[in-house]
Amino acid sequence: MKIKNSLRALMTRDRNNRMVRRKGRIYIINKKNPRYKARMHSTIAAREGTFPGMRVFVPFALLLTIAAGPAGADDGLPPPATSGRERLVSVVPVDAAAELDQLFVRLAAAGGRSSAAGIESDIRRHWLASGSATANLMLSWTEKAVAAGDAAGALDILDELTVRQPAFAEAYYRRGTLHLMGGRLSQALGDFQTVLRIEPRHFLAMKDLAVLFEDLGQHERALEMLRRLQAIDPQFDGLNEAIEAIVAGSHGQDI
Repeated sequence: MKIKNSLRALMTRDRNNRMVRRKGRIYIINKKNPRYKARMHSTIAAREGTFPGMRVFVPFALLLTIAAGPAGADDGLPPPATSGRERLVSVVPVDAAAELDQLFVRLAAAGGRSSAAGIESDIRRHWLASGSATANLMLSWTEKAVAAGDAAGALDILDELTVRQPAFAEAYYRRGTLHLMGGRLSQALGDFQTVLRIEPRHFLAMKDLAVLFEDLGQHERALEMLRRLQAIDPQFDGLNEAIEAIVAGSHGQDI
């Protein structure tokens, strides 16, 4: 089985490719053409939330920035779809908002990666709180669909969930990661920007948006996004290396 280092490259080789997770490893399978089988390298699959070479798109929970504004004319992309909701209010309950704010204060002051990782996990648990048993159930369905290699089914569920819970950032974030993996960059851009309108401190959306800009060759916008992420979560895994790589022009273009 040939090992690859790009989820998108694997998924686009054949329309019958499906991504599955087995025993902690990510596999691409193709029941109609077995020669397209592939496995994600374990060092990539184990590092959810990091910047593996700024080229590998990491899905939510590894299957399991605020952007400067809409993409400019030089993106080569159409404007992201909008829902007409210019301002969305997070579904995080009011009584939990103060606790979430305090977690972000601690995250910004974290003294090391180990400490930050624990705080990030606590914050993500807050983000998963939709306030609706139905929404929680639908979210679990998307995880099962992705695990079964049914990305289209997961997208259908997430489309419905964003209608039912228009201020649930996690639904947009998961949909954005699926669009990103499928190469639908405009849709991914729109979803990540919506996430950041709901929760401007969403460090995972910032990371993915930086990767998206870098993949488009927009190094200045990627760097700006990483700087914003640095202000929120200075100990984010791989962040300093990613910033240094762009500043050094190691991707073929000086900043």
